[in-house]
Amino acid sequence: MGRLVYKYRFFFWGLLLNGIGLLTLYSALNYKGKVVYEMLLAKQIIWALIAWVVFWVTASIDYHYWKGVVAVSYVLSILLLILVLVIGDVRYGARRWMSIGGFVFQPSELAKVSFVLTISYILSIPRKINIKWLIIGIILTLFPAILIAMEPDLGTSLTLVPIAVAVFLSSGLSWRWIVLGVFSGVASMPIAWHFLKDYQKQRILVFLNPTKDPLGAGYTVVQSRIAIGSGGFWGKGWLSGTQNKFNFLPERHTDFIFSVLAEEWGLVGSILIIFAFASLVSNTLALALNCRDRFARHLSVAIGTYFFIHAFINIAMTCGFLPVVGLPLPFMSYGGTSLLMSYFLLGILQSIARDVDKI
Repeated sequence: MGRLVYKYRFFFWGLLLNGIGLLTLYSALNYKGKVVYEMLLAKQIIWALIAWVVFWVTASIDYHYWKGVVAVSYVLSILLLILVLVIGDVRYGARRWMSIGGFVFQPSELAKVSFVLTISYILSIPRKINIKWLIIGIILTLFPAILIAMEPDLGTSLTLVPIAVAVFLSSGLSWRWIVLGVFSGVASMPIAWHFLKDYQKQRILVFLNPTKDPLGAGYTVVQSRIAIGSGGFWGKGWLSGTQNKFNFLPERHTDFIFSVLAEEWGLVGSILIIFAFASLVSNTLALALNCRDRFARHLSVAIGTYFFIHAFINIAMTCGFLPVVGLPLPFMSYGGTSLLMSYFLLGILQSIARDVDKI
């Protein structure tokens, strides 16, 4: 049994997080003892079943295959990001969604995965990275990042940066360039401030002082912190979270689903989720260390960083340690596109692991 779990370790951790996510989603959609929006729960279950199929199909494909589709996927993702700015559905003041034949999806989720494949392949070409390949990598990062930020979705666009940095380091880039990039980014913050939307500025101000607008921009963060704190050590029990059950916590089925779990399962449940994500990421990075093929190593590092940065930002955001951004918790937040892409990436890891385990 242990060998079987290890062999399919990536699917195991994804399935664990996904299963807990569905239970938490059921609770998040429970209002005063009755499930509301049953269709959302049904959709997520269907998406989960499809995502499992996506994993096994992707796992059966040799990971080298994705080299041949990198250019097409990257160009297509850029075109979709441009298209969503023109004809995308407007929700909450942002154009992030597109509807095709009744199917609603977020091009930014597809773009993130395409970027993971692209940056991993491009930086696997040179044996040693130099200024030429550094510039190419930066350009490939800026195109989707700027388009996603224009939706506006600053949180999602910023996730591309640590993924790129991780692959740069995996390619042998000196830490001096990374330090220089961080210094340049910090130095440019006063200029970047003027390009932010008013609501984005308000979120940052509320992050610095949550009591600044407790009934307005700071409401969600305040309620999230109350939910997490009231969970205590053991939690209030499944379906018993008051912040959730009595509708005090907004967006609890999407960006703030961790708050629902923390209130119901307390510190113990929160640590379990963090441990599950940490195990998934550590297994991914361990796989990277054992890869002889540069493309496989860069892919493993990029995917591990993808899961780490999403989990870290989402959980830190719900605890009030980072400004609120619209970033889902992988495998747990409601959303079909994010779930499909997460299992797709797990499938690539499984394909890489199949080759590495043979060595």
